[in-house]
Amino acid sequence: MREVTVIRRLVSTVAIFYILGYTMVLLLARPKENLMCQTYHQGSVLYPIPNFNDTHEKDMVSRFTWLGNGGYSLPYGCRSKERVAILIPYRDREKQLRILLSNLHPLLYRQGLEYRIYVIEQADTKPFNKGMLYNIAYSEAKTDNHTCFVFHDVDLIPENDQIMYNCVRSPMHLSRAIDSFNYRLPDRKLIGGVSMWKKEDFEKVNGWSNLFVNWGGEDDDMSYRIIMNKLSIFRFRNNVARYTMLKHKRTPVNTARYQMLMDSPWRFKVDGLSTLTYIPPTRENHQLYTRILVRT
Repeated sequence: MREVTVIRRLVSTVAIFYILGYTMVLLLARPKENLMCQTYHQGSVLYPIPNFNDTHEKDMVSRFTWLGNGGYSLPYGCRSKERVAILIPYRDREKQLRILLSNLHPLLYRQGLEYRIYVIEQADTKPFNKGMLYNIAYSEAKTDNHTCFVFHDVDLIPENDQIMYNCVRSPMHLSRAIDSFNYRLPDRKLIGGVSMWKKEDFEKVNGWSNLFVNWGGEDDDMSYRIIMNKLSIFRFRNNVARYTMLKHKRTPVNTARYQMLMDSPWRFKVDGLSTLTYIPPTRENHQLYTRILVRT
């Protein structure tokens, strides 16, 4: 009888240790939602920056295992400081889009960001209107509760893995040094290419102009909006904010841009997000991005 009691006590002790051990495993494995994500995921696969290979979408899907539907990524085990929307205006540049996606997704993942990539495509034959596409993309992405918005030309590829896409400041001009400009900033008022905004700052300037079509003018107009609202443009240092511009056939030039820019300092209040009207777009969730088809 005494031996049975000893055995029972031993079994009970082992069971208690097992339960305690299992509980500790569960506690340690639980995602630390209050822990801020590190800049780079430990053990993540490193990709060369930049990578100019034209990678097939199926190959990217097989490698970018962290992606959810619609080009969405949510860090596991930590909380991202920002919920980032990458907004890419687009029409008829499939190869450039693939090259950009093959570079952006690994970079954003390594930075531990919660993010979604939106490709806003002008699906009509009217002159390309990048400013209006940006405003539509912002309006659509805002419904997904993003806190940081990156306006990104499809032909600019980041060269440096240290370019942070997390709204450290706003508004921030990310593409300060581009190879086609010999990595020099041609104008301190420049905001074109790739820029990063917090919601309150972007809405303060009333977004982009809806009036500039074809190539040229909308970026200069945005510079006036920033000046008139007494905001400052922030930039990373020159050896960090480096981009390569992919070669492409330039769209027709907006020959009226200089005349239109003459009233930019006063027009921003009545031209932008506040006056944006558009046909409800078609939204498609692809594995690498959320596609928004717009007819202007």
